[in-house]
Amino acid sequence: MLSRHAEGLFWIGRYIERASDVTRMLDVAYDVQMERAPSARESVWRDLLDVLYVTDQFADDHDTATTDAMNQFLVLDAGNPNSVANSVVLARTNIMNVRDVVPIELLESINRLHTMFVSGHLADELSSNPHSGYSLVSTHCRTISGAMFDSMARTDGYRFMMMGRFLERAEMTCRTIDVTRSVAPNDEAAWRAVLRSVSGLHAFTQLYGALAEVDEVVRFLLMDRNFPYSVLHCLTECSSELNIVSTTGTWQSPRTIGRVKSELEFSEVPEVESQEFKALVERMEAGIREVSQSFHDDLYQFGGDATLHSFESL
Repeated sequence: MLSRHAEGLFWIGRYIERASDVTRMLDVAYDVQMERAPSARESVWRDLLDVLYVTDQFADDHDTATTDAMNQFLVLDAGNPNSVANSVVLARTNIMNVRDVVPIELLESINRLHTMFVSGHLADELSSNPHSGYSLVSTHCRTISGAMFDSMARTDGYRFMMMGRFLERAEMTCRTIDVTRSVAPNDEAAWRAVLRSVSGLHAFTQLYGALAEVDEVVRFLLMDRNFPYSVLHCLTECSSELNIVSTTGTWQSPRTIGRVKSELEFSEVPEVESQEFKALVERMEAGIREVSQSFHDDLYQFGGDATLHSFESL
């Protein structure tokens, strides 16, 4: 497989996962802020901006964080590199560049999601009923996930796409943990909102019960081997796929992800309010970015035009 095809597939996985994750976070934040007093609602949106590292960019064009402003900035504004619309546009651009190596079902499902943005239908839904708009995007993202899983042969192309998805998912989980740790370390309601944002409230409650402590929530999000959004599960799955596609000993990324995964796997998770916990989460985020860069370097180690795909460093 050409390096540019491999990286294109990797970023398709990342962009679709990013669109899905941001939409789900918006949906949960919308619910949470509606339960707050009007004077406290903006803080919920501000926390989400912190999770996504876009507080300064939002402040450039918006004075207050309202539902309409957040939907415009984080969902509809294709000129904003951090928006859902931008992720969808980039996923579609990449799939068109690799359309000869992907099934038609996947191409069509991404095209349908893209059409929903350019037609204005999503903007109308978000204006009248934000929940309905978020649900539309989430449903399309699940359809794309189904097309990936059901219609792609388990070849390298599929593996590159899954690696992108799992790395993006691990990154988003780390970000959410980091911000919640800093703004509401002992707020059980806040941590349950985090679980909802990664579709994990039911799984967690089944395992630990409804009265579990905050530290158990954190360990679940970081280290549960079976939960699809835990950082350790994502790194394990990504490592498995990467070990299959890295056919030569010159690849550095398998060792990079192995080191990051091992540090988390054999760590004792400190208390949420401790500096040691803050440092652990920051190391995980930095390690995930290092894996992504290392993977990019491996793809082009034997030459080729690395600018054919614009590499994004998170």
